[in-house]
Amino acid sequence: MTAPTLTAPVGGAALPCVVLAAVGLLLAGCSPPLTVENPWTPPPLAIRADATTTAPIALVRGQTLVVTLDANVTTGFRWEAVAGFEPTLMQVGTADYVAPASPPAEVGAPGTMTFRFRAANAGTTTLEFAYRRPFETNVAPAKTARYDVAVR
Repeated sequence: MTAPTLTAPVGGAALPCVVLAAVGLLLAGCSPPLTVENPWTPPPLAIRADATTTAPIALVRGQTLVVTLDANVTTGFRWEAVAGFEPTLMQVGTADYVAPASPPAEVGAPGTMTFRFRAANAGTTTLEFAYRRPFETNVAPAKTARYDVAVR
């Protein structure tokens, strides 16, 4: 014996179809909205830091941190990133050095070194730089720069 079904036509459609559609609409109204990640969303803007930056730096995964420090490579000194910032941050490429652009360009005038880091994993780290001559081993850096970084 089979259960009876209502199949009386209602507006040209069978009643079970109308009931199922109504139940579907009711359930759809109770569910959370569908979220879809937009592939055309631009990445977050890069955060810039320099020697005057003292506040903690907050990044989101995938965001870039650009650190620019004054340097005079003609004296043999260079900024180096001190190991220990991975896996929270990942250095992107090597540091760029830009000589001063203001005329006249004086011999020995300081320029800037720029480092780029990508926020790779959630966490906190200290990003530290040492200003020293690479060929002078076991010598303390002439200057240091430190940044507290949090990635969410």
